[in-house]
Amino acid sequence: MSNNLLFANMSVNAFCDRALRLHRADQKAFVNFVLSGIQGGHQAVVDPILNAIGRVEGLVVRRDYDSLLGIDDNVQVKTCLTVYPLAKKEDTLATNVHLKYRFTSTEGDFIAPIHEIPNLCIAKWGTHNMIRVLIPELYSKDRSQFLSQAEQKVFYEQGLLPAVQFLSDDQAAEWPATYDDEMFRARGRNGQLNFQTKVIAEWLVEYLGDYIRIYLEANGCSWATGLVFLHQIRGVKHSSQHSLGRDNANAALVNFLQQNQLLRPDNDDVGTLMSSEQSKWWVDVGLEVASQEKRCLAWRTDSHFAIVKSLCGIDEGNADRLTTPTSSQYTRDMASHLTAVSGCRIAPGPHARSQFGVQYVQLYTTDKSLIYRPDRFHHGKFITPADILKGKGVAYAENLFQLYRNAAKKSYSLARVEVRVPLEQASRVLRNVSEGLLRDSLLSFSPNVWWSLRAYRCLAIKFVLEWQESGDAVRRAQPEALLLTLACSWTLNGIHSTPDKGASSKELMDAILPHVDRASADPDILMYGAPTADDDVDSDRSTDSEDDLPLPVKRRRTANTAPACPYGLLFFRPMCIGIDHPVPRFRKEIIFPFISEKTFKYFFGVKLDEIELEFFRATLIAPAHPSRVQNKARRTPHYYNWGQDSDANAFDLTQRGYQLTTPPCDEGSDLSEDENEPENLDIDKEMTSVWRQFLLDITSKAPNSKRAHDPSHIVLSQEERTSVNEDTYKNSRLSSYFRDCQWKIATHDEWNMVFRRLWPDPTAQLAGKVQNYTSTVYYPKWQSLLARADAATIRRMRASLKEKFDELYWMPFAQTDRIWGTKYMNSFRKSSGFNERDAAPQIMINPYGRDPTCSLYVAARLHKGEERRYSHVLEQTVNVVL
Repeated sequence: MSNNLLFANMSVNAFCDRALRLHRADQKAFVNFVLSGIQGGHQAVVDPILNAIGRVEGLVVRRDYDSLLGIDDNVQVKTCLTVYPLAKKEDTLATNVHLKYRFTSTEGDFIAPIHEIPNLCIAKWGTHNMIRVLIPELYSKDRSQFLSQAEQKVFYEQGLLPAVQFLSDDQAAEWPATYDDEMFRARGRNGQLNFQTKVIAEWLVEYLGDYIRIYLEANGCSWATGLVFLHQIRGVKHSSQHSLGRDNANAALVNFLQQNQLLRPDNDDVGTLMSSEQSKWWVDVGLEVASQEKRCLAWRTDSHFAIVKSLCGIDEGNADRLTTPTSSQYTRDMASHLTAVSGCRIAPGPHARSQFGVQYVQLYTTDKSLIYRPDRFHHGKFITPADILKGKGVAYAENLFQLYRNAAKKSYSLARVEVRVPLEQASRVLRNVSEGLLRDSLLSFSPNVWWSLRAYRCLAIKFVLEWQESGDAVRRAQPEALLLTLACSWTLNGIHSTPDKGASSKELMDAILPHVDRASADPDILMYGAPTADDDVDSDRSTDSEDDLPLPVKRRRTANTAPACPYGLLFFRPMCIGIDHPVPRFRKEIIFPFISEKTFKYFFGVKLDEIELEFFRATLIAPAHPSRVQNKARRTPHYYNWGQDSDANAFDLTQRGYQLTTPPCDEGSDLSEDENEPENLDIDKEMTSVWRQFLLDITSKAPNSKRAHDPSHIVLSQEERTSVNEDTYKNSRLSSYFRDCQWKIATHDEWNMVFRRLWPDPTAQLAGKVQNYTSTVYYPKWQSLLARADAATIRRMRASLKEKFDELYWMPFAQTDRIWGTKYMNSFRKSSGFNERDAAPQIMINPYGRDPTCSLYVAARLHKGEERRYSHVLEQTVNVVL
């Protein structure tokens, strides 16, 4: 912690106000304040407790059943199953569900975490529900949960297939004869697998487990011993919301099980599911709190003890121990980088599960749903340091900034508690809730303040990455600059998810965060803790015991200090930013040594001495001119309305009685569950979309000069290229778009020919070696619309497009094999002042259009008396604008 700065206490709202003022006045001061908290000799100390929920703010409290996990020796689903002959690897249960079960193998009974048992997802039912087969006979502490292909082959050919053949008779004739046959069918030319599904009738489902075991045993496979089935229902909380009363809780539970086909409609006896000795079922019961004023609610960090004690029924001693920062069973999930605002995850040991048998507790908020996207070990959007060095960081930070800005206008967040309890306790837990407890445990922010805090952090990082990208390779490859790049990646990923606390990330925190004295530090501000679920936890211990653990002792360096968050908001240590530091970096300080080679390689994928060659080698050759269009991409970018177009549809075919039809759909029983019946599309919306995509694609495929270091033929900036609209192509001042081009006023036949090539009818086909068309988004989208329209609708669609097309001033002279041509054509003219025979884009001007206006560049030359050199331009130009 700095001894030379004065502390400035402020609320989250005041912090955001200060950030806004600095952003308008000085970007570098803005970045320094938002990322380090330092400004004008003061260190910001942010106190979100000032946003404690008011006594008059209305709260809405609801209860629900969100998820279910159940083990049984047979499949208990009361509907047909969609079965996978070839299982998807990603559907294997590999993440910790915080449950243990007594399994049986040929060596006897043993207790193990469910997710450690080798398993296979063999079927699905409903929308989010899975059936996995668990094979205890394959269990070993030294192997993974995933079955090898050889093991999957054994299960399919010796268990699943013969069971289906016995039960289904003729229906089994469509099943693959061997596992290898199905692998051959499923693998495409690109190596990707296409997973087909088969359906098992409802009345056969209850026998499937028994016959799988019978045939495995008959074929001499010991896997039949102890084989059980795991039922999983996920993410259905909004279908079961109810008030907190006992009768409502009981009725909602029965309805939850009936809706998910675990109980028949005429059966309201939950105990039916627990009739077998092997049956064990757990339910995630949720309590959701919303603000009547649509504000953003968040849990106070200091509320975890009271919530766990009161809502989960855990005694005071265990509740205190379980919510201590050093407990191995307790993980805090910091929200928006605020130490006083966090959810948590708790896995109580056997002696702390209370009368409700609580297996797992979560406190969280719903704001993460805006960026929820499971990918590798992340649950939300993320970016790697290598991605940043490849030039992807600025756009990512900008998009995240815009997402949070939009959320500030339209989104608010709710607070939730979820507990995983045995099925028999599901209707009893989370019923007795004190409104006073909730008010004491929650913070309330206006959406503008809550989302702006995140938005400003993203914007500050965007500026840092922009400044780094503009710097030279030597400075960018400095350790302190790369350390700041790492910090930006780690921070961006931790804005909407819990900051990564794996082994390498802990070493990174050592190097980028302020430090406090380790011995006397408040545990609540220390950044070390239980690791998040990632692939980088080799230095952390994990245990299921109930003993508290001290702070992790395996450190990358020996020191009396520890990285911390002492100012209420996660801040970096001092940075070097400004005119004297063209590439932003961390300040060089002896107490902050650089990260180890192993950690560096973990983040970047290469060693430090290889970084310049791997990521900055482009500086060793002549760089491409920055104005060049990235027209070699496999697919043009998708249209997004940045404000250049109105939100209204550009077409009105619906009012004229036209609509898109539903194409024929294969209704065979072997279709994948994802192959749903096509929905009816809004023709006006689709036509508007494809038209605006077309306008974007024309610019996205605009040609460049032949040599890479020469500028593009067009003068639009990257931002302008993504924001083109009809006005772009209605502008007769060609110099507003082109640096150089060849133009010709088209005849009516030529103009119509260009339209037909760009917007073909269903009979037209591309032939030969085709450029541009196949890499656009609009062209295949147009073909798809043609397939969903009858002849009369197609005529009207093309007529409406032609009306729009005829309003444009110019279009590229499209050919059958390419959209843009650049070869010299003596029938075309130039107004740019460049050599007439130089290659340049060929464009057709609307037959009703006048000659283009002259560029200011050429006009200025003419004004200086260079008429002789540019006399041909003067002869071609009707409107010279000075």
